[in-house]
Amino acid sequence: MMPQIDCACSQKVHLPSPATNYPVTIWHLFWMGLICSALVIGWLPRIGRTEGGGRIRGVIQREGKGFAEQRIMLIRFGPNQDVQRFPGQTDAEGRFLFENLETGPAFTYFIGIRYKEQLHRSDPVILQSSEEPAEVVLEVSEQPAQEAKGNDAPPQLRITNHLMVIVGRGTHLEVREIVKIVNTGTTPYIDRAGHGGATGISLHLPLPQGHYNLDQVQGLNTEYVHVDLSGLSYLAPLPPGEHQIIYTYNLPWHDSLATILVERTLGTSMLDVLVEDEHLNATSDLPFGGRVSIDPHVFAHFRGMNLEAHSRSWLQLTPRQASASLLHVGAYGLIMAIMLLGVLIPLHDVWHGQARVEHRETDVLQHTQRSEVKGAGRSLLQSIARLDDEYANGRVEDDTYQQRRQSYKEQLCKLIEEMQKSEARQKVIETRGRAV
Repeated sequence: MMPQIDCACSQKVHLPSPATNYPVTIWHLFWMGLICSALVIGWLPRIGRTEGGGRIRGVIQREGKGFAEQRIMLIRFGPNQDVQRFPGQTDAEGRFLFENLETGPAFTYFIGIRYKEQLHRSDPVILQSSEEPAEVVLEVSEQPAQEAKGNDAPPQLRITNHLMVIVGRGTHLEVREIVKIVNTGTTPYIDRAGHGGATGISLHLPLPQGHYNLDQVQGLNTEYVHVDLSGLSYLAPLPPGEHQIIYTYNLPWHDSLATILVERTLGTSMLDVLVEDEHLNATSDLPFGGRVSIDPHVFAHFRGMNLEAHSRSWLQLTPRQASASLLHVGAYGLIMAIMLLGVLIPLHDVWHGQARVEHRETDVLQHTQRSEVKGAGRSLLQSIARLDDEYANGRVEDDTYQQRRQSYKEQLCKLIEEMQKSEARQKVIETRGRAV
């Protein structure tokens, strides 16, 4: 219940309660907005991937049977060439399971096992946001003794240097390859077994899946160059010596994840991969060699050395988004705006509330003063009336009557002046209150 004051004029005046609820509510809204903005900054960059919900399961086989109790390794490639390894082991049936893995296009996984001094690795796995685990089957096999014995002799064909340059072109990737091949023999080379069982093929260079618009191949007699979905083949004997082969093609690109498998049919002394760095983020199982500048582009450089024949490397590309930084700038700007509003609005409301309280208190004080002045005025008028009655009845002498009556009149004039000044001050306060 609100306090009351009994005034001399027998009128009860209610004092207003302090207006504190409204500023407190604004502060609550301020802190809620600040927390929500922090959550927006923390979670928006994570949209599109779910952490900790992915699974990979599978089996390691040798000669078609489960390879039991073998140590394996899960290799994870993440953003900015981040590589992590998680050890594991197959069970009695050669099966394995990895859980609580990060999902989304920013992460690529491989299952690896080292057997007979050779590293065997699965195809790349990208986990999607689903409850079903990814399935992997990895076959390891021993090299036949005759094949191993035959491979003791150095191969007649070898790639001494292989360069791949990848540039983003908006709707597609443009890839240019420069391959230096050496025929170490003294006679033209022809593969009697042939690639894929075909005879009369001296050279086969695999191309990534989905390639198109392959231009004219330089360095080979184009009459004998054959191109299909798997790559390009040379259908004539390859003369002794060094040959430089140059060709360019396109790969589809839809502003999303792209995985390029670089397969090899020949041993390669050096493989260099340059990925244009302005529009593309690149990760690879090849070691990262830094960044190089070739006008007008800057490239991320990956290099592999002494790569075996019939092996492969991989490259993962994602678009480099500038909107992430803009998102952070916008979110931080939102936080600053909320903070400024959160500081200014409560201060304004506190000041405004205090002004209203002071205004109301001033109203009460002025009302009390007016009541007191009116009461004193009535008392003076009553005193003048009694003095007139006493003078009329002859109970007060003439000199005394005139002096007292003049004194009452002067006091009454002072009260009237004070009341007029009080009313003028009240009008000024009301005018200021309306302005606030």
